[in-house]
Amino acid sequence: MSVRLKAIYRDGAFVPIPNGEKLNVSENAEVEITVHDPYVLAPTATSDEERERALRELMESWQQHPLTGDVPRLTRDELHERR
Repeated sequence: MSVRLKAIYRDGAFVPIPNGEKLNVSENAEVEITVHDPYVLAPTATSDEERERALRELMESWQQHPLTGDVPRLTRDELHERR
């Protein structure tokens, strides 16, 4: 049986997010969980050449737009500004 559900990691345990469906899992049953980070995209490059090209483009972009240390610093109030 395979069921897909969303959960929140809280206090050391995964707590399912209710979606109106009842899980058909018996109490104390062992299950397997796969965690996917929603903020990380899976790579789309299919060959080493494509990965090398993407890395070259990234490095060129970094060189064209360097980060400098002479930028204005935000105050604590500016960092936590509520709108």
